[in-house]
Amino acid sequence: MNRGKSRSVFLTACMVILALSPCAEAQTGSWQAVENLPPGRQISVEAQRRYSCILESANDSELVCEVHRRRTPRTSTITIQRAEVREVREARTLPNQRKSALIGAGIGAGGGAIAAGVNSTTSRGANAFFGGLAGAGIGALVGATVPVFQAIFKRGTLIYRR
Repeated sequence: MNRGKSRSVFLTACMVILALSPCAEAQTGSWQAVENLPPGRQISVEAQRRYSCILESANDSELVCEVHRRRTPRTSTITIQRAEVREVREARTLPNQRKSALIGAGIGAGGGAIAAGVNSTTSRGANAFFGGLAGAGIGALVGATVPVFQAIFKRGTLIYRR
């Protein structure tokens, strides 16, 4: 396998990993799902404006949540009428960056060892070992970086949309 082929295999594998990342969102229109959320859950509510708040309660006619005021440690409780609510999302959860780095290191080590061992003309074992080390470092870096972008671009799980 020449370098061009191994590079295209690596890039294809990276694109597959990014495509299969858990960024899909559930779609639902049931207010019952909002009512079933436990109190204390961090949510994002879009009404006339977007609120990031902690849910206190929800019933058939309104949603009550606690909002932190800007630039102060105080909080205030707001009540939003159900008719005004356009969207409710659960707050995004941060992915496990350590786990992703370890998975990336494993994939990179395997790919680096194979690429270096196959392309080597002398001492394949040593080249495969050092290629595996280099691949593990690069894979760990990529694996640790991907969850950061997932956290930035993921908006949270959709609970309700009118």
